[in-house]
Amino acid sequence: MKTTKIVTSAIILTTLGLAATTSVDAATTAATYTEKGQVGFVDGSTDPTGPTDPTDPTNPITPVDPVDPGTKGPLSIDYISNLDFGLDHKISGTTETYYAKPVAAKGKDGKDVQLANFLQVTDNRGTNAGWKLSVTQDKQFNNGTADLDGAALKMSGQVFNSTNMDGTTTPTALNAGVVSPTVGSAVDVVSAAKGQGMGTWTDSFGTYTDGSDKDTSMKAVSLEVPGKSAKAVKTTYASTLTWTLTDASI
Repeated sequence: MKTTKIVTSAIILTTLGLAATTSVDAATTAATYTEKGQVGFVDGSTDPTGPTDPTDPTNPITPVDPVDPGTKGPLSIDYISNLDFGLDHKISGTTETYYAKPVAAKGKDGKDVQLANFLQVTDNRGTNAGWKLSVTQDKQFNNGTADLDGAALKMSGQVFNSTNMDGTTTPTALNAGVVSPTVGSAVDVVSAAKGQGMGTWTDSFGTYTDGSDKDTSMKAVSLEVPGKSAKAVKTTYASTLTWTLTDASI
């Protein structure tokens, strides 16, 4: 047993000696090489950016209405949902408030989904300069012959979402999205200061969950119609909203 131990120790010492010799040889033959790296950028794509699910910005969707693409980049309005307050309301002599229906869309798996009314903006300029978004109700709700006098449109409960959200880049909601009674005048809706709003952002009015009364999106976009307003049956009152996206410095 003692002999075995001595032999084993000798082997270990011999191995260590060889390792030490190899290390010295490697150090004397070391080589260096300088590697270079580079990166560059071009202007952001001028192709429209498709709409995404405001509750999951990684999930592309295909809205039923409107189906038209948004504006071209690199600073673009990608999508804004049309507002449908329903066409089957009974005439009332009392002031009533009607609410916009959820957005109908197809998810990336092709299944039908419902979403809060929302808009989407993309800033791929790379300047991080910020932007602002405003809206103008171009005219009062009108059926072609008469206005729906006093009808007041309101959008509230804005919820922002983006893959770039980190607590410092989120834009700011302005004026609670109120449009009326400023028909014909621009109202600021969103402000992205310098260092905010880069990439693609959704701004939903409430968050759609199950369509119940507790769902914050179900009453986030409303149209109040005074009881004293004249109303015609078997006709549709319509209006248009013009949204304007500009650089924050303008």
